[in-house]
Amino acid sequence: MVTTAWQHQTHRRALSVFEQLSVALRVAPDDAARDAFMADPKNPYLGLLDALYGEDFQLARVLDTSDLVVHAEGPALRDALPSLRAATWLCSIADRQLRNLIMATMDLAEHTRRVLSRNINLRLTGLAPGSLYAGFKLQAPPDDLFDGADDAAFQMARDALQALPSVPQFIGDEAILDGIRERLPDPAMRDASLMTALHMAPTGQYGIHTLGLSVPGNPTAELGQRERVVLRDALRRPPLVDGHQGRFVGEVRELDLDKTRFHLRQIEHIGTLRCVLPDPLGRADAKALLGEQVVVNGSYASDASGRPRLMLVESWRVVERPEQPSLL
Repeated sequence: MVTTAWQHQTHRRALSVFEQLSVALRVAPDDAARDAFMADPKNPYLGLLDALYGEDFQLARVLDTSDLVVHAEGPALRDALPSLRAATWLCSIADRQLRNLIMATMDLAEHTRRVLSRNINLRLTGLAPGSLYAGFKLQAPPDDLFDGADDAAFQMARDALQALPSVPQFIGDEAILDGIRERLPDPAMRDASLMTALHMAPTGQYGIHTLGLSVPGNPTAELGQRERVVLRDALRRPPLVDGHQGRFVGEVRELDLDKTRFHLRQIEHIGTLRCVLPDPLGRADAKALLGEQVVVNGSYASDASGRPRLMLVESWRVVERPEQPSLL
């Protein structure tokens, strides 16, 4: 039984069409006329039903079951047979970037076990025509991977996924608008969300010109080449309103794909700090940094509680880990 809102609405519209079709058949003079009417390719009722169940119901199912809906438009997707290359790009870029956002969120959450972030279960809820719609849902891992802290981290990751469509509305003509600080008050999560939007904004290379993001039931916000340019420039050196100077020591976790961001974990009295490098690391430097104990210096922004969350790194160096005391 369908109880979800969008599918239910589609069935109600189809029922109305069936009722009108039934009336049209009853007033037909004989069986031959009814058969001819049903076989007529221009039969308006069958055309409506075909659109409802061939297109609208697929989209309704995506809207009812997704945490996030991505809508791609462009010349490669304008007819009923979308380019396989474009559809593959849409699913692969969404999988990679949404997974990165979820991992960043879980890494920023306190006391989250690495096993949880390694078992991200991101599902494709469906594809629907209308250019091309794709729905994505963050599925909870098995119960034996959870504890109390992980429940909070999982919800934090789902919230980040559902907040992503709010990002494009704060992309101005030349800069990121200040209002985004109120919508995404945590500087680290704001930076992670902006990075995700940057990498999801299409270049036009695959015949996709715009990528819409939406939470089911809310308007779609679009990313295109203009937004990509603004995001790229803004993220090279994100502005820090509070801009305090600081020095922190912690362990470096995974670097992002363009090697400009990493998380410094296990910082005393702080936990995790998202770090932004002024220039991408070379391969040798990235390898030297990963998994090491590192001291970083630079300016940072804090969350509402005053805890440092995002740092513009001015200098860094690997330091030796303190020796563990012997148990003997």
